[in-house]
Amino acid sequence: MKIIFLGMTGVHQALIAGYYYLGQKPDADFKNLKGFADVKLEISGFPILLGQDQNDNMVYALGCETDILMMKKTIEQLRDILGGEPGELVVLPVTIPQEKLLLWLTSLAGVIGAGRWYFYVSRLIARRKLLPIYDQVKQFEARIIQH
Repeated sequence: MKIIFLGMTGVHQALIAGYYYLGQKPDADFKNLKGFADVKLEISGFPILLGQDQNDNMVYALGCETDILMMKKTIEQLRDILGGEPGELVVLPVTIPQEKLLLWLTSLAGVIGAGRWYFYVSRLIARRKLLPIYDQVKQFEARIIQH
């Protein structure tokens, strides 16, 4: 199975959630989360492979820049059209109140350059939203256990 943590950006809350799901919390400066606030990685538009879980499921982070729930539905419908089974690809939206600010900052950093300011502001916002992100991952894990 492939698991995609979906956010407005793939390098903030989606990436944190994916790593947390894999058992890795951010350290004090977030440098242990490979790809955190990486504008080049975000601009590529590709899903970011974070690793494999204990059941050999591939775990990804992906940014969609739009309505997260609509993009989740679109990805799932595309999976169905292409003949995939629901258990082959699971899309998990991860939302935080400041997600539009992070998207705007990422867009700005892509234009003027992502200096230290971008990383520090991203880290400041993410630090304040770690518990809601972790709660969303725990809810996903609880749904998996029930199935």
